[in-house]
Amino acid sequence: MSEEVILLDGGMGTELRARGVEVPDHVTSIWSAKALIDAPEAVLQIHRDYIEAGADVITTNNYAVTPQLLSREGLEDRFEELTVQAAELAGQARQIGSRPVRIAGSMPPLETSYRADLVGEDPAILQDYRRMAEILAPRVDILLCETMSSAREALAAATAATETDREVWLSWTLQGNRPDHLPSGETVREAYEATAHLGIGACLVNCCGANFVTRAVRILAGSTTLPVGGYANAANVIAGAEDGGPRAPERVEYEPLDVEGYTAAVAEWLEAGASIVGGCCSTRPAHISRLRRLLDDSSV
Repeated sequence: MSEEVILLDGGMGTELRARGVEVPDHVTSIWSAKALIDAPEAVLQIHRDYIEAGADVITTNNYAVTPQLLSREGLEDRFEELTVQAAELAGQARQIGSRPVRIAGSMPPLETSYRADLVGEDPAILQDYRRMAEILAPRVDILLCETMSSAREALAAATAATETDREVWLSWTLQGNRPDHLPSGETVREAYEATAHLGIGACLVNCCGANFVTRAVRILAGSTTLPVGGYANAANVIAGAEDGGPRAPERVEYEPLDVEGYTAAVAEWLEAGASIVGGCCSTRPAHISRLRRLLDDSSV
């Protein structure tokens, strides 16, 4: 299994915070992007730790580096500089790492995560994603359109990404308290169908309850022959009523998962057909190391 399943890294923003780096609120400030300015050495070390833990792919720390989010701190003129820096830190980590890895360039929501209602007009967001993809593509192996909250947002990001010569992976986030749905209210299947005509290399879900991923993987596996998978938060979400409305992952009721609990959840994803797995918020190098052992043991 280890030769077939690709292992991603784990959380960056939550890991920076766990190590004592200031990571402000993602709703009102620039989240993990602040570390590119204040603590780039910590970003580099976390990349290195994920490589040593056994990740096959590490993701650049530019999740909050968008013109819209940087404008909160008057830093919108540093968009290109910080995007390049994030890619270069990942590249440095790869150079000094003990095992080969690929680098995924993050193409995140341009506005606050999980807020499908804040997604801009199509021409404007496509222009911003094209600018992002143009900067990242020469410096990474994969363009990862991640935490997409609606089919429209995903379509813009993936369209821009597929205009480059890089491999493109597309990952949607799920509504905080209801499985199988994006924050927009669209189903996972509807979201996939809206982008099925593009040259995507893999379909994933991320930044959601670990217990929601198994069902999403089955839906995606039944919709496409592309590789599918997920990278979740280190928690099982307690699903709410179907009319509960969109709620951000950090505001829902959840049960935290330790390393073994998260590993057990990922084992279910694998049985459901996942071939790309990893971690999102609150997952750490220990989670990735344990997943590496799971994959290696399964290949024996």
